[in-house]
Amino acid sequence: MPATSLSSWTKEAESIETAKNLLYFRQLVGLKFDKKRLASLEGKTKAHYTRYLRSHGREDGASRGLFLLSVGTVGMAATYRQLLELYKARATKVVSRDFKFGGVPVNWGSWRQFAASTDDSAARKEIFDDFVRKSSVLAPLVQRRFEAYRALLSELGTDPLSVYLEHEGLSYERLTSMVENLGGLARAPFRESLRGYSSEIVGRPAEYYDDYYFFRNRVFRRYSERLPTKARPIPKIVKTLKQLGLDASRIAVDDADRKGKSASAFCSAIKVPTDVRISYRKANPLEDFSSVFHEFGHAIHFSSIDPRASFSDRYAVANGVAEIFSIFFEGLMHEKPFLTSELGLPEEVADDVLRRYRFNCLFFATFYAANSTLKLRYWHDGLAFDALDELYSDLTERFLGVRYPGAYWKLHHVMPDYILYSPSYLVAAVRALELRNALAARFGATYWRERGSGKALLELMRPGQSLDLSFSKLDEAAYVKSLSTDAA
Repeated sequence: MPATSLSSWTKEAESIETAKNLLYFRQLVGLKFDKKRLASLEGKTKAHYTRYLRSHGREDGASRGLFLLSVGTVGMAATYRQLLELYKARATKVVSRDFKFGGVPVNWGSWRQFAASTDDSAARKEIFDDFVRKSSVLAPLVQRRFEAYRALLSELGTDPLSVYLEHEGLSYERLTSMVENLGGLARAPFRESLRGYSSEIVGRPAEYYDDYYFFRNRVFRRYSERLPTKARPIPKIVKTLKQLGLDASRIAVDDADRKGKSASAFCSAIKVPTDVRISYRKANPLEDFSSVFHEFGHAIHFSSIDPRASFSDRYAVANGVAEIFSIFFEGLMHEKPFLTSELGLPEEVADDVLRRYRFNCLFFATFYAANSTLKLRYWHDGLAFDALDELYSDLTERFLGVRYPGAYWKLHHVMPDYILYSPSYLVAAVRALELRNALAARFGATYWRERGSGKALLELMRPGQSLDLSFSKLDEAAYVKSLSTDAA
């Protein structure tokens, strides 16, 4: 494909991606979207990227990023119908007949809000067990999609795990050892912390239905009505970005609490870098701060990418890269000077908040160690789909000390929706801490106030996928050590 033809191909690819991204955004925020147009765009996507693969093949070294993007995009385009069916089934079939939230039946999208608002453990267990049973309607959709994706990539001469690992720049051995070490190191401090917060919050040892998302919200319940700050999440993060010299003016936020909207906050890069949007549903003040800071980290990253960067550098950012900046900015809420000086929290409140954040981070580490191991072993070992539930129960018992119903993973918003994503959260969490430490060493403990920090961040963000990761040694032991209960 000559340079002029490649330029024309890229221009058309971006036009298709932008139109498609907008429709998916509308679907995820609970707005009407044109399904026929989406079908047409996915058909164009598959044909357009297949054309590139036929022209260039897999050995075009200079455009390796475009090869990886094309393979993944063709795979997604070929299986998008199963993904939409999964979204619809989760919203319409995983619904309680007996419990309501906000006047409408609880579904998986409102489960977290319901769980955070009630003190009735029996009710939460009843709904949780009901939803786990109803996940059986999701299983064939997830299985068909995974198997179709695997078959298609095989036709293209590769496989899902190989594409993922190359995109992330990690070997299977390095990634699995990092996940294993991180989860293993976090296990003991997590279990100790879980015992304390379970006693405080539910008055008993934690059970499987007291999941990560329940604790992540409820651990901050004491501040749900009386967090002693006048700051609000969006104005605060925008002001912080401005202090760093970073421009958040192009980032749009959807904070409506509408039916059918994703329960999880997310950022959508509709067109990089000019149209980047955030969606979140309010939960409680501290969770809202964390969600907003996290998603603004994604958004400022994508909106700061150089518009002259290559198409693959703008649209094929690896998950382990994309999550660095979201976790980094969320990490401001884990800094005592930020809580006291920027939010105005009293020291004793800041200390308590930090302990609770560290508990959440330990829960995150062990939970995603289980999630990551499941998906890595599925793709690497060629496990039967029907074997995954039992393995997941074993992994949650191993890392978290609580045996979850195996089918729970199919209710998650990442595990069934993405081919491989979960390990990237752990990779990025370690890198985000290393980035924080590098900036603090150069610009001081209040690095978020320094324009030099913002300049350094911008230099990292502007290249998109081709950023310089030399600041990171991927030291999982240092990450877990930072979460110890006596950390400053």
